[in-house]
Amino acid sequence: MDLSRRDHPGGRQRVGDLAVSISGPDPSTPSSGDTSPAGPSFAWTYLAADEPAPGDTTLARDSLAARVRQAVLDLIDTEGLGVGDALPSTGVLAERFGVSRTVVREALSALAALGIIEISNGRSATVRAPDPTLVRFYLTRALRESPGGSFRALMDLRAPLEGRAARLAASALAPEERRADRDALRALLEEMGDALEDPSRYPQLDLHLHREIARLSGNGALHGILEAVSPPLFRAMRDLRVARHSRGLMGAEHAEHVRIVGAILEGDPDAAERAMDEHMDAVAALDSSTFPGSALPPR
Repeated sequence: MDLSRRDHPGGRQRVGDLAVSISGPDPSTPSSGDTSPAGPSFAWTYLAADEPAPGDTTLARDSLAARVRQAVLDLIDTEGLGVGDALPSTGVLAERFGVSRTVVREALSALAALGIIEISNGRSATVRAPDPTLVRFYLTRALRESPGGSFRALMDLRAPLEGRAARLAASALAPEERRADRDALRALLEEMGDALEDPSRYPQLDLHLHREIARLSGNGALHGILEAVSPPLFRAMRDLRVARHSRGLMGAEHAEHVRIVGAILEGDPDAAERAMDEHMDAVAALDSSTFPGSALPPR
């Protein structure tokens, strides 16, 4: 795969293996007679990977580096490289993509800055574990800019994932050997009951419960997304806590959590998902009465 691009007024423009033949007057050559501008004509041509394009000039390095960044991401994905797996060497990547080693190093440095790979002196770059920080940043911004308000957008994203997480957690905790996880979930629910009248502690435990259910689901992608929205989720829970407390609804909220955890501990996926869906509906309904327009659409 050749990621270089070369341009010339009377030659061919190359992008990967695709080239375009450009014909027409050279703008640097004076013309006589008709002074109206004559635009070039274009004809697409495919070049072999090793076929040179005449009249070559080099594309700006930052554009090439951006292409190499994407190509490396595609390589990680298509070859199924996991955490700790090594990428090909800089030289191999340069030859593979048809660019200089300098461009490859710039691309790898950018990926390292994003937390996607790790670079060590004298060794090939390796794939890093996913960092939720970047996902959290982008999701938080997207939620903030969503029509209808960030809470509505958060609930649109969160509600189906929470229900699925509860279902998967109920299935995962059914085997008796998961006793430690089951005991930890019971202890967390008990701690929440003790903190029912604590306006700062209960929202923290509430968030912890939902994160724990996502973890127990065993679905890394689902868990990662819910982890990424934890900061805006906590702020929403804290604000709703005030609204619920002012309306005397804290007991009802905790009862919802009790039903969710009870169904998970009983190993009943249908009941767990149903209880979580009802909880999400209650949260959305309360917020829609506080902030009109934020309720979830009907299921």
